[in-house]
Amino acid sequence: MTTLYLIRHARSEGNAMQVIQGWLDLPLDEYGRRQARLLGERFRHKSLAAIYSSTLLRAADTARAIADTLGMPVIPDARLREYHMGAWTGLTAAEIDQMMPPHYFENAVEPIGPGAESGQEMRARVSAFLDDMLARHNGDRVAVVSHGGTLGGFASAILSLPPVRHQPFHFGNASVTKFVFEHGRWRMSGLNDRCHLRSLMAGGAAGSH
Repeated sequence: MTTLYLIRHARSEGNAMQVIQGWLDLPLDEYGRRQARLLGERFRHKSLAAIYSSTLLRAADTARAIADTLGMPVIPDARLREYHMGAWTGLTAAEIDQMMPPHYFENAVEPIGPGAESGQEMRARVSAFLDDMLARHNGDRVAVVSHGGTLGGFASAILSLPPVRHQPFHFGNASVTKFVFEHGRWRMSGLNDRCHLRSLMAGGAAGSH
């Protein structure tokens, strides 16, 4: 049985500013660093064979909080990056609305910005990562720290859903989603788990975006 923990990065400066990040490489903000520390504590007594991370700073710093707790290295992999958002990178939702033609979001089957990555392109890279991970870590527990869009790509690939950008899943900052591969098939055993953040959220701090 192979266990895969899919982890979204903690809150970044871009999340706090409510801008579309994509490959914009912004760090965690102070609240995000606190989330990352709690995430690390959650995994303190987990036996992991490997911790993989997107090469973007917000994911790498989140992964490092787990790795430091366990005394393990972080393995960077560019295939775990967020969607490349093209011309929408760094913009707010209001700025994107102004950029695009009238009624674009009402009529587009899969709305993406000029020069952006498609759902099919994301499917190709996360599927390649999954194949490599299963070949390398049969029977192991593995953590993957990535991004909301990328985790949606993972979930849709594992569950054989259409390879589109917008999936019917939500992944909060510093959340943990768990999949298990056994007898040749995947099953989901946890989605968007943020129980390790209860003390932080009870303190009344702002939520994530």
